[in-house]
Amino acid sequence: NEDGVGDLRIKNAQIWHEGRYTCTAQTVVDKDTAYADLKVVGVPGPPGVLRIEEIGDTWVRLLWSKAAEHNSPILYYTIQTRHFWALNEDDWRNASTSPTILDGTMEKADVTDLYPWMVYQFRIIATNEYGSGEASIPSLKIKTWDAPPVVSPTDVAGYGGRNGEIIITWNPVQPWYFYGKKFGYIVAFKPHDAYDWWYETISDPETRRYVHRDSYFIPTEEDFQVREFQVKIKSFNVKGDGPYSLTKVIYYPRDVPTEPPTDVYARPVSSTEAVVWWLPVVDTGTGLQQYIEGYQVKYWRKYDDPEPGANRIFVPGTVNQTRLENMLPDSHYLIEVRAFNGAGLGPPGEHCEMFTKRPPPSEPPRMWRYVSWTGQWLYVWWDHIQYDWLGNVSFPLYYKVMFRKTGYIYGKVYITGWHFMDFPMPQFGDYELMVRGRYEGGDGPVRMISIKGKASLTTPTINFLFLLLLALCITGL
Repeated sequence: NEDGVGDLRIKNAQIWHEGRYTCTAQTVVDKDTAYADLKVVGVPGPPGVLRIEEIGDTWVRLLWSKAAEHNSPILYYTIQTRHFWALNEDDWRNASTSPTILDGTMEKADVTDLYPWMVYQFRIIATNEYGSGEASIPSLKIKTWDAPPVVSPTDVAGYGGRNGEIIITWNPVQPWYFYGKKFGYIVAFKPHDAYDWWYETISDPETRRYVHRDSYFIPTEEDFQVREFQVKIKSFNVKGDGPYSLTKVIYYPRDVPTEPPTDVYARPVSSTEAVVWWLPVVDTGTGLQQYIEGYQVKYWRKYDDPEPGANRIFVPGTVNQTRLENMLPDSHYLIEVRAFNGAGLGPPGEHCEMFTKRPPPSEPPRMWRYVSWTGQWLYVWWDHIQYDWLGNVSFPLYYKVMFRKTGYIYGKVYITGWHFMDFPMPQFGDYELMVRGRYEGGDGPVRMISIKGKASLTTPTINFLFLLLLALCITGL
């Protein structure tokens, strides 16, 4: 130091700054020397090479070398795992171990609760009173041994189709639960009053439905109710079979639904969309009257489209409304709703008639802007939308104004019924201001202008504007 204070300051001290520091004072006559030993404490270093000693189906035994303490004893170690189905390379998770707590003196532990037949990597982190250090280098990739599956398919369901078909559906097991090679499913089903089960083996683990055809299941005229079936599914691999799922009861319908949906009502929400709802058909759930799987909603233009080419939407039986899309503006539509099950479609309800709204105009409003001479405010105004009652565009409701930074998708949105607005002038960067009309038929086209921040107005430019304004004032005088 020039002022002769006589000290040395080390900023952002690191472990490698540790050591003996020597200072020498010298004059023309003599010199003297003193020294001090600097000790730096911090988080531990990374543990040494991580080795796999033994592999099981759900566990692995690991060995490692002790991490550098950095003048503070290691309190405990944390082992982390990453398996084959990790979403990204940094998806490390803390592992379950035996013993549960790995104190700083340990150099061996078992990692437990692993998936059988899964590729894994491991790493270890040391922690002392100053925090956790860097992780060790990841271990080599290993694969645990295989084992019989323990997870069965979920959401088992089904229904009876046409001509003796029994359709059985389920959600497949996730790949990390395969536990071994040649994974598949065994589907078991039988009529409710039968003693023996039918079994079918499915070798594709991604399969989610099975169709069984048997003329024995076709209802006859003597049948007075829907037939009841029991279904259950289990998984298997080369090591053995897993447990069965819960037994699910499904029905083979005697006939299509006999009742139509009632009180069908539709309301347009724009020139291309509408909402339709109805009173659902009563479903007893036993099949004695009717069994409902869902509803078909069909819509087409009354005078311009053939009914066979109508748009169709299918919704589940628990839903009694849906949204109609891709409609044409200013058009007369017919809407039909039917219930259906595995045997087919039921009778249609009364046709609902609806008119879509007229479309928005094809041209956006013209727009102007003005920046106050101080550069503090931005004034924007645009053409008021003139509505033609005899025209072909929908009625205007209000304006939507968006102010956003250039390059960004989202910005601040304002709603106004006026045809002008003022904003604080942005200081830095480039911005975009967009105006569009909102009509009964939806949003109209956008008009956009670009705006540079106040900082873009250089000092000479501001001086020029000020002098120009001053000259105008003098001329007016």
